[in-house]
Amino acid sequence: MELSVTISSIFPLWGWNALLQAQIELRPLKSHEVVGRIINQEREMYRVVFFKNDHEGKALAQLSGKFRYEHSDLNLEYPGVGDWVICELHSNDEHAVIHEVLSRQSCFYRKEPGSGARAQIVAANVDVIFVAVSANQDFNLKRLDRYMSLAWESNASPVIVLTKADLAEDLKGLIAEVEDRHPAVPVHAVSALDPESLEPLKTHLLPGKTVVLLGSSGVGKSTLGNLLLEKEQIKTQGIREDDDKGKHTTTSRSLYQLPSGALLMDTPGMRELGLLDHREGFENLFDDILELATHCRFKDCQHQTEPGCAVQAALASEELEVGRWESFQNLERELRYFERKTNPEIAREERQKWKKITKSLRVRVKQKSRGEI
Repeated sequence: MELSVTISSIFPLWGWNALLQAQIELRPLKSHEVVGRIINQEREMYRVVFFKNDHEGKALAQLSGKFRYEHSDLNLEYPGVGDWVICELHSNDEHAVIHEVLSRQSCFYRKEPGSGARAQIVAANVDVIFVAVSANQDFNLKRLDRYMSLAWESNASPVIVLTKADLAEDLKGLIAEVEDRHPAVPVHAVSALDPESLEPLKTHLLPGKTVVLLGSSGVGKSTLGNLLLEKEQIKTQGIREDDDKGKHTTTSRSLYQLPSGALLMDTPGMRELGLLDHREGFENLFDDILELATHCRFKDCQHQTEPGCAVQAALASEELEVGRWESFQNLERELRYFERKTNPEIAREERQKWKKITKSLRVRVKQKSRGEI
């Protein structure tokens, strides 16, 4: 026996929509199956909110043995917080086994810490990303660039949130600097000491929409989350007096319902933020530099000492800011490293490029020793 699931019985306030509904219509549920959304994850244990007979329930869930076997080498296909899953209930509906993950509409992932090139799901089916950056002495534009590159890749809409605004020495100047670096992206400065500063954020917190808080350890994501929840639900710790840095507090990922009807996802601070293959997000973030490079005299310009280099000309005229160029180089280097490890063709091309460079250097050394240059 197969069952159909209607939008009205799935409680749209948990984020269910017509695109998810279409998936269920193509793959109807069997009599022992229910649809659920993962609202908490700690390692490979999940908390799922599920829907049965038009009623909501919650169960502790784990992956089926078949799922683990079929996806053992596909880490990105493992579920994460925000994913919609098809599962089977047990133990008076207190436990569940996850059999399938529905297709994601958006996905944020990073390099799994200490794993080389393995990926780790951070958040799924997100509509808005609040990229949190401290406005105090820990403020770092290059770190913001990294998060924004991943945000653009995720298919969700980024919003930059400058936390701890009360500790900023020049808040207006800081906002202007961020807006100049990331035009067309909303920038909001907030402070836990000023609840009214959060009002602009609420324009993004619409019923049924999922918002994720992303940022480094100690930027105040948990404090911000509690202020939006209007209750102390996410564990927080104070900042250290010697350097204004907060302590890392969140160790699991969770999804909460806000008073506005929006859904808020909290995530651990990122101690290791690898880019993996986020090429598209990188290119969106640095489209101005990539456009500049098309005007270089040589197609294979390395943007160093070559004549007619448009990038070096832009740096000399200060049209291109040095810090932004350094950020571009660092992230490009990391992307190329990942691509070499995972794509044999790119690895071969990279080897050929460096062979040419090495050969050219040897010729120049010989010419110089002979006094020819």
